Amino acid sequence: MVRIRDPLHGTVRLTDLEERLLDTREMQRLRGIRQLAMAYLVYPGANHTRFEHSIGTLALAGKICFELGIPNDKTAKVRVAALLHDIGHVAFSHEAEAVLQEHIGDHEEIGENTILGGEIADILSEQFSPREIAGLSRSPLGEIITSDIGADRMDYLLRDSHYTGVAYGMIDSDRVCSTVGMDGKGLFITERGLSAAESLLVARFTMFSTVYLHKTVRIASRMLQQAISLALSDGTLIAEDALCLQDAAMLETLSRSSEGGEFAKRLMERRLYKKAASVPLPAMVLSQEKAEKLLSEKCGCSVLVDIPRLSLSVRILLESGRKKLRLASKSEIVASLQKMQDSRLEALILCEEKNMKKVEAAAKRLL
Repeated sequence: MVRIRDPLHGTVRLTDLEERLLDTREMQRLRGIRQLAMAYLVYPGANHTRFEHSIGTLALAGKICFELGIPNDKTAKVRVAALLHDIGHVAFSHEAEAVLQEHIGDHEEIGENTILGGEIADILSEQFSPREIAGLSRSPLGEIITSDIGADRMDYLLRDSHYTGVAYGMIDSDRVCSTVGMDGKGLFITERGLSAAESLLVARFTMFSTVYLHKTVRIASRMLQQAISLALSDGTLIAEDALCLQDAAMLETLSRSSEGGEFAKRLMERRLYKKAASVPLPAMVLSQEKAEKLLSEKCGCSVLVDIPRLSLSVRILLESGRKKLRLASKSEIVASLQKMQDSRLEALILCEEKNMKKVEAAAKRLL
């Protein structure tokens, strides 16, 4: 058994099999993939990676299993699935996936394929069925990892808060772990855990508005996506190659693109586009692609549009008496958080600083 010292969870103990999985090439690649992609350009400490998040998710998943009294054999499966849950992420994670998904699938599909073949499958086969581990996320047991009150979400809120220096993401994970229940449909929160679940969702909301949807983070992410799209178009980047790249190698590859290289170089040097205008999401009738084409043609310069894809959808069930009810129906806090986020979402119109005035005027006129 190996012991790893984690800044959030203290000493995390891994079995020999878990240690061997951690040492595979596919898991070690996650050391070079930042958890928050471009957020380091705004929060300099946000250099934590999907590698350490995977270890933290394993630790919390094991704690939830212990609190639920899950048998050791099933706990072992959940822990392994938690360790491998991010194995399918490409460089720059969700931001790059938004562009690459149509070519190579999403990180869940890629992750399943990775688990079902090669070294990881060979190691898993000594104790488990790789197919069962790959499909665990779709089972009630998998909700220990994937639920809105599961290990994945709790670890990334805690970890992102810690490394960005933003206090809003701090949650009482011990209380959540000790007040969850499980039935044939998956994970739920008991009534004595209502306050802990509400606090978790408040933390998630504030992390969305402060970090994940920070204006400058969105600008950098949209520039990255444009660089990837253009590099794919001119053949500098082959979509399948993205499965092997880490963040630094991806950015270096993009910088060699005749079409997208300028965006990649701007990211390297932090010469970012500026927000020229914004449009409330309900009022945005054009697609991102059509809005960009229209504004770029009218203004005679490069214009990017970022439409947020993240949302605070909540699928937590609360045990109330003998019934399981949606948390939002029993918590005014949760219901108001969802409404508040919807009212704040907006599309951003982006361009070089020198073109801001004409782009702002065109956006007001055309959008």
